[in-house]
Amino acid sequence: MNQDIIIEVLKKWNPWDHRIDSGIKRPHYMRKIFPYLERKEIIVLKGIRRSGKSTIIKQLMHEMTLKGINKNQLLYLNLEDYNLTNDLTINLFNEVLDAYQQHTKNKKKTYFFIDEVQKIEGWEKWIRTKYDLGENIKFIVSGSSASLLSKELSTLLTGRNISFKIMPLSFEEYTKFSKTKSLDGYLKYGGFPEVVLEKSEEKKLTILEQYFDDILHKDIIDRYKIRNAKQIIELARYIVSTAGSKVSINKLSNIFGISKDTISLYLGYMVDACLLAEVTYFSYSAKIRHDVTKLSKYYVLDNGLVNVASIRFSKNLGQMYENSVLIKLMENKNEVSYWSEEMAEVDFIAGNEAINVTATDHIPLRETIGLSKFKETHKQFATLLITRTKSDKESMPLIKFLLRALP
Repeated sequence: MNQDIIIEVLKKWNPWDHRIDSGIKRPHYMRKIFPYLERKEIIVLKGIRRSGKSTIIKQLMHEMTLKGINKNQLLYLNLEDYNLTNDLTINLFNEVLDAYQQHTKNKKKTYFFIDEVQKIEGWEKWIRTKYDLGENIKFIVSGSSASLLSKELSTLLTGRNISFKIMPLSFEEYTKFSKTKSLDGYLKYGGFPEVVLEKSEEKKLTILEQYFDDILHKDIIDRYKIRNAKQIIELARYIVSTAGSKVSINKLSNIFGISKDTISLYLGYMVDACLLAEVTYFSYSAKIRHDVTKLSKYYVLDNGLVNVASIRFSKNLGQMYENSVLIKLMENKNEVSYWSEEMAEVDFIAGNEAINVTATDHIPLRETIGLSKFKETHKQFATLLITRTKSDKESMPLIKFLLRALP
């Protein structure tokens, strides 16, 4: 590719000669990621499509310039730029680095940000070679979660990368983006940044439908070359619209006429694409956890996607409350599970807490019974009941829970 063309492309995206718009700040990610910029490991930013990974990259770059790093040390390559469409081969990386060096004359460490890195097949081998040779380059790469789950990534970059999952906006972030504390808006339309910033409700729904379609087609159907697209789309809509329910592989197999193995495979693809989060049964015993009778529950990593998959929002407030709590817990907790025994159930076990969720202040007896039964045999756990507005030493309104700082 001609060096002059490469420089023209890079100038558009890089802060060498002008300020790059980095959008509304997301300081939570700056605090998490920034300290690792001076370590040698490759930083991998992954997450559901449209969650804001590109914006996080721009914010990191802006923060670096504020901390004294010269703008010429920054190199940002957006592989979705249409000018690069016909040149998406490994050699493009070398050509870009050469053009960058010719243009900036940088002699210090280069911070090389590569957005949508999966667009170039074999990128892992190229980056590993540069890394193992000890070149003075710090790599920060981004892509959808599904695209960054290749065997090459796990094999070639083991011990050489630090990964961060970028989520749609938390409720706290939502209040800053939307300039409102409207819980109803968050429950209905979720936290994708572009959706939150859009004023028109009709356009919000249109954008969410497009996101849902893109996730299914680009991260699942196209990626795994699934021939019966209609089948998996119907399955995905069913699972998303019933978010929070226990999922029986046998039942789904009967409903959709798909083999049990294929159902399991499809669910795995949806989890890998960050469309779904799997919540398994809580037990210290591996044998019990993997008991086939202990069904997993599946939640959706954005409330807005539940809304477009199901036209039942007004009748399904309890589901949206529960899904919102799961999203909050996923911010900092890697392990979230549920517990049930006979007629007693606990929605979430996370960290040192057992949590039940209800969308009313008239607390159903089953909610308190579940927490009490769990506490009888797991005294080390604190219990919490999340409600609509009720607040006491054992209860907390959903809005307060979504705004609280997690350990």
